Amino acid sequence: MNTIIDMMLSVRKNNCIFYHKDTNEFDYYPFSRKELERLSPDARLPVKDWNNYKFLSYEEIDHKDIMRFYTKEFVEDKETRTILFNILRRFDYMDAYLDKLRELDLYQDFLDACGAVYIQIFDEWVEKNDLDFKKW
Repeated sequence: MNTIIDMMLSVRKNNCIFYHKDTNEFDYYPFSRKELERLSPDARLPVKDWNNYKFLSYEEIDHKDIMRFYTKEFVEDKETRTILFNILRRFDYMDAYLDKLRELDLYQDFLDACGAVYIQIFDEWVEKNDLDFKKW
């Protein structure tokens, strides 16, 4: 289950992750490895592709809201809460926030507390795209 959460936490602004039905893989390429072997260098992305699905964007996941919730509801130490909220005020907060959680030994607690939220977001994306995944 953590692999889906880790993938979602790796989504950043200006990068896209794609799911390829034929290989059952997620990566940063708009075509699967199988398709890349047979495509010409001038190939264009189709309007509706039944094999390659663009994963959720950084904005669609709304990490900041999830991280605010965790900090407010699960971090008891006032000083630690202040540090984490200050990181969330930054424009580029993701890596700093996750690094601070690891430094404070709170990363696993964050995954335990908020993992279900990320899985729910993932499940909604799966349903919206009519994909068939085994239960994570």
